[in-house]
Amino acid sequence: MAKKSILISTYHHKELAKLSDAFGFSYYKLVEEMITYFKKTGINPLDSKNENPSMALKTLDKRLISFIKIQERDILKPLRQEVYDYSQEQKQEIQKSYKILVEELSRIDHHERERANTTLAEIKKQRKAVIAIAQLIDAKNKSGILSKINNIFD
Repeated sequence: MAKKSILISTYHHKELAKLSDAFGFSYYKLVEEMITYFKKTGINPLDSKNENPSMALKTLDKRLISFIKIQERDILKPLRQEVYDYSQEQKQEIQKSYKILVEELSRIDHHERERANTTLAEIKKQRKAVIAIAQLIDAKNKSGILSKINNIFD
């Protein structure tokens, strides 16, 4: 490797020595790393505002958190509320449907009971008619038809 020399002021040479001691690099290695750092980061050393990269990260972090909070406020919370409202509406609709279903089943049950009672009343009438016919046919119950019919109905 060919070595090159650079001219720097005494003040900057002392600062280079301090940095070299602090980081544990030789002068040439420290200068090489500085060049690589400026090249990778794209930072212009002449345009130094004495910004610390960690401060830039904190600022970016604050902006990101602010962005997330705004998204939460403007999108997520309203969306959550809409979902909650929709679920409440669905719950009310289900309750209404359930109430209507219970009323309808109750009405059907009432009609079925009326139909069953009407059918039973008709069967009782028919039973009385059959017994009356049997009594007319066999007035003295000689053939035993009346007792046979009564046994069938019991």
